[in-house]
Amino acid sequence: MLHTLCSKLHTEVSTSDLPFKVSDTFIEENQVVAILSGGTEADFMGLVRAKEVDLKRPIYLMVSGYSNSLPAALEILSFIRQRKGIAKIMQHPADTVFPDASETESLTRTPLEKVLKNEKKMRLGVVGKSSDWLIASQVDYKTVLAKMNCELIDIPFEELSSLGEVDPGMKGAEAIYERLKEIVAKHKLDGITLRCFDLFTTVKNTGCIAVSKLNDDGIPAACEGDIPVLLTMMACKKLTGESGWMGSPARIQPDGQILMAKCTIALSMTSKHEYTTHFESGIGVAIHGEVPAGDYTLVKLSQDMQRLLAVNVKVTHCQFEQNMCRTQIWIQTTPIVSQYMLTSPLSDHHVLIKGHHAAKFWRA
Repeated sequence: MLHTLCSKLHTEVSTSDLPFKVSDTFIEENQVVAILSGGTEADFMGLVRAKEVDLKRPIYLMVSGYSNSLPAALEILSFIRQRKGIAKIMQHPADTVFPDASETESLTRTPLEKVLKNEKKMRLGVVGKSSDWLIASQVDYKTVLAKMNCELIDIPFEELSSLGEVDPGMKGAEAIYERLKEIVAKHKLDGITLRCFDLFTTVKNTGCIAVSKLNDDGIPAACEGDIPVLLTMMACKKLTGESGWMGSPARIQPDGQILMAKCTIALSMTSKHEYTTHFESGIGVAIHGEVPAGDYTLVKLSQDMQRLLAVNVKVTHCQFEQNMCRTQIWIQTTPIVSQYMLTSPLSDHHVLIKGHHAAKFWRA
């Protein structure tokens, strides 16, 4: 049976825009879910709750290279795997064979104590709550405190949205940044993540500039209320001193080329940048940043802090297309990393930092 999922935020696609055609027989014999856009992960959970999709049976996730289709599928794939289910990302109609995900197990390992433990208790703010689509990225607050000495502080979204409707351009984006700085000072925070999509309907601008500037201020900041990414950024900052960029794999090629995309980046990481609108909403201010080609590290800590990915990669070039998040960076890694992304990702979002630092995460 075929299910099609498309978020209302993505008006550029419709439920009739399948990425490619598969046979009627294939649809009749299998569970097929066409992920047409980002923001559909909670809709997939709805299918599971309604028993329209059975996690005990293999699931095919049909994706495109546009509209955050693949990032949503990666989060859904991680959710399925966390529940011992089997799923396959289909990037083309012949992509029907389930690969052996065990081949990628050596890429993710148990984190060393130095990666997890902070001598000083760190206070991390969660403004609002995690975005509804982060279905594979939920954490247990007590476990985070016990494992990483990081206290997660829930902050009502109203502390940010009480700004009211702001200027739709840079003036309004700067106002969000100033309010977040006040929140950081008030709660004595060492890092912060915010449920930024709720800004579109309340403040009528985006948190992209604020996240960028906070990272440049030395305060790790993550989008979408993503706590595992914030914890990853904290570990990166501690071990390397580098600010991290939170990105989503938008396209994955078998040869190890991966396109990462997001609407914000710390300007200190860029060689040039320009301001544009936020992708999904089409409002406010977002950043198209280009980073210098060269050595970088891709890092991600799992939501339960049991596994860690840290691999050295090369940035080859940047691009700009209208139908995806605004900062778009191509990295060259190895085929096994592409296979990891397509079969056993820790979740959708990963963190990119300057320099080759993978050894710092694995050696005592």
